[in-house]
Amino acid sequence: MKNAERLILASVRRYAATRGLTVVTHGDGWIAELKLGSRSHFVHGYDLGLNSASSQRIANDKAATFDVLEAAGLAAVPHRLFMHPRFLAFMSVEGNWRAMREAFEAVGGDAVLKDNEGTGGMELARVRSEAELELATQRLFNTSRALALSPFLKIASETRFVLLDGVCVLAYGKERASVTGDGRSTLLALIAGAVARGALPATGLDLSGLDLAAIPKRDATVAVQWRHNLGQGAKPVLIDHQSPARAAPLSLAGQAFDRLGLRFASIDIVEVDGTPLVLEANAGVMLEVMARSQANGEALADAIYHRALDLAISPAS
Repeated sequence: MKNAERLILASVRRYAATRGLTVVTHGDGWIAELKLGSRSHFVHGYDLGLNSASSQRIANDKAATFDVLEAAGLAAVPHRLFMHPRFLAFMSVEGNWRAMREAFEAVGGDAVLKDNEGTGGMELARVRSEAELELATQRLFNTSRALALSPFLKIASETRFVLLDGVCVLAYGKERASVTGDGRSTLLALIAGAVARGALPATGLDLSGLDLAAIPKRDATVAVQWRHNLGQGAKPVLIDHQSPARAAPLSLAGQAFDRLGLRFASIDIVEVDGTPLVLEANAGVMLEVMARSQANGEALADAIYHRALDLAISPAS
């Protein structure tokens, strides 16, 4: 998708048109400047300008988010920070490797390693041996300033709550990429067919741990991805956040939102063994995949973005 085609930029343009404002873009469309008479309001990427700089930085830092939430007694998936070796002079540690091995062993030798500030599940790897840990660390440090190590958890579900000034304005579950059995084809053949049809991404699938020679029963659904990232094949499914079944995860999302000092953000809540945990926060609210998956998706995204822009531009309104 080209930068100029991003939903948020189109939404900002529609917002400006309805309010008689002028939009000027910079940085190949990643910065939108809304002209407000003698002053301007900037939208940078997916940051609409509502969150404070410090809250935004903490929310987009996985390890920092965990540290702040843990200190507040909120249930969250642990994320342990490891800086690139060139930054160790600014840290109170002697080095990474011994501490990383200890952290890996502490989570039972099954961990997820990710870019500490990455998005979309692109810079993420599951590691189950020291060799895999070393290889993933080397690969990720080629592009990342810092890594976060977390335990691999058997996540039953993942829900994203989008909150604006403490009010949930959108909630959706993330359904992992999957195939449906026909009672004849092997799992490998089903996956290959789904990739050929464009129903699954051609790259990024982690098929380790799957019995690719197995023949799923007819109409049986088999998840072929352990990640719930929308950018890696998962699909958003809108849910009713006011349902009693969502009360506990929504409450936790709201507490995390307040603790991080946010005004507009999404909070990802996972369920592990029946317990909700905060997975991460996102101070930049991306609605691209959600909007493309719904018949009225763009209108829904506009309603959310435009309400946030009203608050950002006219704080007293």
